[in-house]
Parts: sequence; C-alpha cells; structure tokens
Amino acid sequence: MIIMKRLLKNFFYGFLTIGLVLSFGHFAQAASKSVIKLGCAISFTGGESRTGKLYRDSYDMAVEQINKNGGVKVGNQTYQLKIVYYDDESDPTKSSKFVEKLIAEDKVNFLLGPYSSGITIPDSLVAQRYKVPMIEGGGASGKIFSRGNKYIFGTLPPAGQYFKSTLEMLKTFNPVPKTIAILYSDDKFDISVAEGTEKLAKEMGFDVALYEKYAERATDFSSILTKIKALNTDVVLVAGHTEESLNFTQQAKELNVNPKLISMTVGPSEADFRKSLGKDAEYIFGVASWSTQMNFKGYLFKDTQEFVKEFKAKYNYDPDYHNASGIADVAVFKDAIERAGSLNKEKVRAAIASTKLDTIYGTVEFSENGQIKGTSVALQILGGEIYQVYPNGAKKPVYPFPSWKTRK
Repeated sequence: MIIMKRLLKNFFYGFLTIGLVLSFGHFAQAASKSVIKLGCAISFTGGESRTGKLYRDSYDMAVEQINKNGGVKVGNQTYQLKIVYYDDESDPTKSSKFVEKLIAEDKVNFLLGPYSSGITIPDSLVAQRYKVPMIEGGGASGKIFSRGNKYIFGTLPPAGQYFKSTLEMLKTFNPVPKTIAILYSDDKFDISVAEGTEKLAKEMGFDVALYEKYAERATDFSSILTKIKALNTDVVLVAGHTEESLNFTQQAKELNVNPKLISMTVGPSEADFRKSLGKDAEYIFGVASWSTQMNFKGYLFKDTQEFVKEFKAKYNYDPDYHNASGIADVAVFKDAIERAGSLNKEKVRAAIASTKLDTIYGTVEFSENGQIKGTSVALQILGGEIYQVYPNGAKKPVYPFPSWKTRK
C-alpha cells in the first residue's frame, strides 16, 4: 500500500512537471510571438566602426524608446522590438553573409542597414533576394537605388546632391570664389558625390581646377595637397570618410596648404572628429542632412531638441546626422508596421513606400526608387561646436579661412 501511494505520488508530480514544462513551452512560444526582430549586420570593428557605432547607438535608443512607450501595435496584439546584431568587421562580403544568416537562421522580420554605401549595396541585394524590407540610414550612393530594388529604403539624401547647398552658399560670398578642387575616395558613395558635385559646379559657373580620386582609407595626402597649393585653389571639397578627413586636415596644416574654404562630406559633424583635431578643426565646413540646431516635431520624441538633450545625457556626446538618420529608420518601421496592421513583409514594404512621417530628423518621404526626398545643409565648426550656416543658419559662415600660421 505504501509503495502504491509512493508510485501514485511520483506519477502525480511527474505529470505536474510535464504539465509545467508544456505550459512553459507554450508561454515561451507565446512570448516569442510578441517580439518583432530587426536584423542588422553593421561595423563594430574595422575601418567603418567609428561611424557604425553612431548607428548602433541610435538604433538601440529608438528601440528602447518604443518599448518603454507601449511597443508596436498590430491589430489587438502588442509587440516589443528587438535587434539582432552581427559585427560585419567593415567587410561587404561578411556583411551580406550575415544578412543572409539573419533572414534564414535567425528568422528576423525586417532589416536595418549597415554603414557605408559599399556595404549597403551587397546587403540590399540579399534583402531583395529574400524579399525582406530593409531601411538604412548609412548609404547614399545612387547605385543603391538605381537597380529597381523595391525592398531597400534609405534615409540619406542622394550623394550627388551632398555639396549642392555648399555650392549655393559660395555664390553668396563677396567675392565669389572661382576655382574648386574636388577630391574623392575610391568608394561608391564618394564617387557618386564627386560626379554630382562636378556637374553642379560646372553648371553654376565654377572652374573645377582639380578633380582627383584617392585610395579608399588613404593615409597620405601629400601629393594631392602639393597640387592644391600649386594651383592656389580657392575651395577644396573632400568626399571621404572620417579617418580620411582627419588625415587630410592634419596634413594640410603640416604642409601649410591654405585654401579659402575646406568642406568635407563626413567628419566635421561628428563630435569625435572635433575632439581628435581640437583647434585644428576650427572653420572646417561639413555637409549634413540634419543638424542639432533644427527643431522638427517628433514621433518617438517630442521634437528634435528633446531628442538632442536625451541623446547627449545617454551617450555623453552630441548626436549628428548619422544618429538622427538611425532614429528615423526605426521610427519608419514602427509607423509602417502599425499602418499595415500586419507583419506580412509585402504589406509592410508597401506601407514603407507610402510613408510620410514627421520625425526629429524631419519629414520622411521616399521617392519612387526608395531614397528619401531631401537635400543637405552646410555646417561649419566655430568655437569647437558645429553650426548650420546655410541655408537659414544659426550662425553666419566664416569665409575665407584664416591661414594656419595666423590662427591664434
């Protein structure tokens, strides 16, 4: 009798245990269904890691903001967002393989983009092959958006238009500068910038005295700087990435090359660029699709200024347009999923394509090719801070530059 009771007792606990396991499995499965997974292969290491971090910080902040404010609502179901990351090591081949892994193995719902056009292109082709929408804020080359890929959407304006505001600003100076040097890295984004800038400059009546390509991730600019000095070029426009911009500026000072204006696509807007160069960063111009002086009505945040304040408190550096673009990427996904009322990839893709959303980055609306409608503004480093100087600048542009040797 005692043995029988023990057997019955063990059977009961065994049955209870099995029931709990099955119930836990059911709850775990239900919990897993309440998460929307965004996949992202991006640079934690390698040559693009400095700017890659800007996007990761923004993606994470946007997801945190969404989750703490109720998540994403799809019909009667509420979802939390989660990002699955892989370090692509700044390698386009590795990045595209990770994107495939995110889709095929991790079963992510949608994709966030990497940093740089050269990496975005192969990643976007994987998204197209698997028909998974990708929103990216780190690639602007026209080559990303000229392939009829309806699954890629970008929140940076066309690369060929990056220096348009700068060229327009030059026309307001007295006297108007005459000669321009256009320098660009052997990188898909920078080539697109250079080609568009040369066309615009000639149409606006400038003399393009030097149009020269340099190796991607170049460290030695002495030969190019020697040419600029010999030509006595008024304006130098540099299409490159942060490390290249840093090297160019340092060597311009070392060789005492003094054009009246230097402007760069990437670098000046980043807090790390200004910190690395210190006073040597002063007066350098930059271009950006956004600046901290703007004050757009928000979506995830009340407005731009609230975002800037919260971002700086969280990460201890000033956000730049990369950060704002990253916030917009995640915001568009939330808006599109909720408008689609579904996690169906085709329905969400169609909702993204029809987006017209006010964000801290400005109004996000996509052209037919998937690239955002908009252009860049001109910035300048003054007193160690970056200011929008054209159009409608917070400060007036300082032109011409004081020479390196006459600066205090």
